[in-house]
Amino acid sequence: MPLSLDCCHVLLGRSYPDKEEVIRVIGETMLAAGEVTPRYVEGMLEKERQYSTWVTEGVALPHGTNAVKGEVRRNSVVLVQLPGGVDWGGGKTVHLAIGFAGNGDDQHLKLLASLAGVLQDPESLERLNRATGEREVLRILAACEEKPE
Repeated sequence: MPLSLDCCHVLLGRSYPDKEEVIRVIGETMLAAGEVTPRYVEGMLEKERQYSTWVTEGVALPHGTNAVKGEVRRNSVVLVQLPGGVDWGGGKTVHLAIGFAGNGDDQHLKLLASLAGVLQDPESLERLNRATGEREVLRILAACEEKPE
């Protein structure tokens, strides 16, 4: 499933004191767009308390717990670029936090699969870390999805 770029929000060049604040900003962005309920945002913070959402060098994928999956109104992806990095615990630093919420189990898994193309391409991750504009980020995300497997 191609990542619908109309559900993507891009926050570039940001700096936050800790991972909880990064997750809160991601959730508030989703909430402001009407994509999730306040309960989903709390579920994102709970998920991080239960298990780290760090997935690969410099990248985390914050998302809600199973208990709040019904709180997603429509698909959402929020990419936060963190040039100075944020301590994600366990000696891991995150430079890209990509929060996501899928409306239903199938959509959640399809969004995750779409993001996997980005996560598996070190060149794309580096380009996302250096990106200076929202359109550039959206082009990188779209290009990763168009690559043949």
